[in-house]
Amino acid sequence: MVGALVVLVLGGFVTDRITRRMRLRRAVASGRGPVCMLKWPEREGRWRPGRLSKGAGGRLTWTPAPRGAEVALPAELRRTGSRKPSWWREAMAVNPSSWIIEYEAAGEPLLIAVFVDDSEAMAEILGEV
Repeated sequence: MVGALVVLVLGGFVTDRITRRMRLRRAVASGRGPVCMLKWPEREGRWRPGRLSKGAGGRLTWTPAPRGAEVALPAELRRTGSRKPSWWREAMAVNPSSWIIEYEAAGEPLLIAVFVDDSEAMAEILGEV
């Protein structure tokens, strides 16, 4: 009984990992990026879920979830670092197993939180930035 339960749980875990990677590859191939969270500390000051993708002409766009108009990100984005979420700043808003990638555009900071599993797909999208 316990052995069957262990096999079932492991089978579910493996199936979840495989289907997650397949969905992520399809999303990146279609031009949409993985689900992430975005924060402009100088503007809104809160984390917003959405998808980051490459728009026309290689321009980065972000679409808020569950719906919303695409927002074009500044062209002069410059990566300034990456870190794990801190418990005193992002404890309630961002999943602790994600990474926060810090960018700067025209002196204004931009933070993108992405799951560790999705970081490779995000690197493909943000590769030229």
